[in-house]
Amino acid sequence: MIFIYYPLILISILGYGFFVSNKIIRLENYNLGFQGIVGIFSLLIISYISTQFLAHTEIFNSLILIIGLIFFIKNIKKINPQKKNIKLLSIIFLFSLIFILVGKNHDDFHYYHFPYILTLTEHPHPLGLGNLNHGFKTHSSIFLLSSLFSLPGAKYNLFHLAPAYILIFSNYIILKLIINKKIQKAYSFITFLSLSSFVFINIFFYRLGEHGTDRSAMILIILLVLNLLYFINKENKKIDSDFLKIFAIIFTIIASLKAFYLIYFIILIPLIAHVYNKTKSIKLFLNKNFLYCLSLLGFVLMTNIFNTGCFLFPEKKTCFFDLPWSLTTETVEFLSLHYENWAKAGSGTGYSLEQNEKLNYINNFNWFNNWVDKYFFNKVSDLIYSLIFISLIFVIIFKSSKSTKIFNRRYIALSFLLLIVFLMWFMFHPTLRYGGYHLFFFLFFIPLSIFLEKYSKDIQKFSKKIIIIVIITALVFVGRNFSRLIKENEIYSYNPFKTVNYPLNNDSFRYQTRMQTEIEENKAKKIYKNRYIFF
Repeated sequence: MIFIYYPLILISILGYGFFVSNKIIRLENYNLGFQGIVGIFSLLIISYISTQFLAHTEIFNSLILIIGLIFFIKNIKKINPQKKNIKLLSIIFLFSLIFILVGKNHDDFHYYHFPYILTLTEHPHPLGLGNLNHGFKTHSSIFLLSSLFSLPGAKYNLFHLAPAYILIFSNYIILKLIINKKIQKAYSFITFLSLSSFVFINIFFYRLGEHGTDRSAMILIILLVLNLLYFINKENKKIDSDFLKIFAIIFTIIASLKAFYLIYFIILIPLIAHVYNKTKSIKLFLNKNFLYCLSLLGFVLMTNIFNTGCFLFPEKKTCFFDLPWSLTTETVEFLSLHYENWAKAGSGTGYSLEQNEKLNYINNFNWFNNWVDKYFFNKVSDLIYSLIFISLIFVIIFKSSKSTKIFNRRYIALSFLLLIVFLMWFMFHPTLRYGGYHLFFFLFFIPLSIFLEKYSKDIQKFSKKIIIIVIITALVFVGRNFSRLIKENEIYSYNPFKTVNYPLNNDSFRYQTRMQTEIEENKAKKIYKNRYIFF
């Protein structure tokens, strides 16, 4: 069933994108990748609203899917995408088929991703879920999107697909930037940055089982920065309002995936400044699209309150401790300390500091030497070595003895803000999965793209080199996934020729046992009131 629903969901997402673009936000940019992002944004709003009142059952989800397919059929003629664009999206989709064959999901998938999604398919969104599972305290919009994929005949075997759609539409947008001849000629630093983004995303994030809730956000942050640099460097007298709408939507999805990514609001400062310098006004930001983005962020914060009593868990200052389902002050303080201690390598597989040692450990860089020993070497160092290797390949391939004039590009302000975000990441949660991968990528490839731009004079040779790198990247993506499937067959006996579904065991459903245990031990109460479940 996965090979039937996988393309149908893709088409349905595009259908919602077409409808919302045409009828609601009046988006005239018919790039299929952007339309897909708008479609995901629309489904997130639908999911957040509907889950307050009803379970995302197979019947409800089937209606959502069918409506999207109808939207696609009714709007495809108006969008009228060129054959080459449909062909490009189809090629990306075909390459992604090996990506969705998963024998081992993310480490947290069985722990709380799967149970959270499954809960939403069985009940309207309960209140106080954070009392039952640490993972339930930090929800992600990707769970809400995934809960719409419980469809007849597939049960829960489509829950892992959401990151694949984000990857597909992001790859499409990036490839359109890469092959754009006008950009190659006038803004080749965008071509270099787009090409390096494509290489980075598809080689470093090739495993769906590693995506979790973080890597989709990182991919979208790369997409946001890439398009932001292009926007503020375009020499247009008139501001393209479509780009402003797309920026707002991408940023909102990023923040909904993980609330701490709200910090990336600061990188929109160059965008706001650029628009204001051109128009002497910021009214272009204030429209229906802006209100829809605010509404999605509102639902995300409201769901955080429903789960924990905190707007931004585990930030104590954002918590209301007097709600019936609220976490205790001690729990919030304990977990806030635990998360930072874990991110700074104070705890890990097979080792952990005593609770009374953690506060001293995370302060005044007492953690630094241990972090370098246990985390920097192997994980961070491997990433840096890999980025250096890719950078050298780019220099060898694209640098020539002849250079053109140095272009005056606007990137310093944005780079400075990204450096601030990097420092905040390093100070508080210096682990790659908590938003580190893409920050190292920016440190390497924004300056490298500016440097290489002056060597991109021969457009014909330049285009050929680009095509070769894109093809090699696609082959590496397929090859690494093929190698992964061989290993998963050896270790987990996963054989996609027998069944394409990821394996589940009784441990996957342990949240049900956990709920019952908590209730029997009087650690939690389950109360039904006005069709809601309170824990």
